[in-house]
Amino acid sequence: MGLSFKKDVLMNWIEEIGKFLRIWTEGHDAFAEPSDPAVFEGAYEKFFEKSRNYFINISESELAVYLKEDLQVQQLHPLALTLLFDGLNAADGSQENLLRKAKLILNLAMAETASFAFQDYQYLAMIDNKLKSL
Repeated sequence: MGLSFKKDVLMNWIEEIGKFLRIWTEGHDAFAEPSDPAVFEGAYEKFFEKSRNYFINISESELAVYLKEDLQVQQLHPLALTLLFDGLNAADGSQENLLRKAKLILNLAMAETASFAFQDYQYLAMIDNKLKSL
């Protein structure tokens, strides 16, 4: 009886070990989402080479074109999560705008990658609940 390792199984194992080590070294708040707006501005600039204002001011149709032409499929999910947590912490009146765009990108990412994670559905439910309360 032989063991075969699939790439996804091995990658999941590596990610779980990484999470464990991060919790062990940084404590239980290692996965707390940032709330400082400067963190989000830096994330937009570093990972997507656009400013936060770019994502706030762009229309949803222009955003869809940007996503398809300028980003790789692997960048969709991180951008959606950046917009989501930025929107949840926004205090400058852009909360609804950011959350709607995060929802659009999450749905697009799931459709493009054919990857459906329970956590993504939790994020979509979180966005819907927050938008209803606004």
